[in-house]
Amino acid sequence: MVSQPEDGLALLDAGRRDVPFDLDLPVPQSVEGEVTALNDQHAFLRLADAATTAVGDVVRLGLSHPCTAFDKWRVVAVIDDPDAPDPRVIGAVATCF
Repeated sequence: MVSQPEDGLALLDAGRRDVPFDLDLPVPQSVEGEVTALNDQHAFLRLADAATTAVGDVVRLGLSHPCTAFDKWRVVAVIDDPDAPDPRVIGAVATCF
């Protein structure tokens, strides 16, 4: 997270240039909340009432739909457990799109 300009709103350092968003917006996996918008460089994360986060925290995002990942990234990392507090990369998939 790069900024928390107001209570309940976090700005993440991932935007339209970085994450797939063709069907729906990315889904936060490591903090409760909802990505409500993207601009070129940032995601706007509306935090759930009980969620806490601080500037510098890593907020892991999951894909809502993978299609545009194939044209944004030549290789997509595969992790062992998306619900783990610190998942490990266990492989990679070449997109060849």
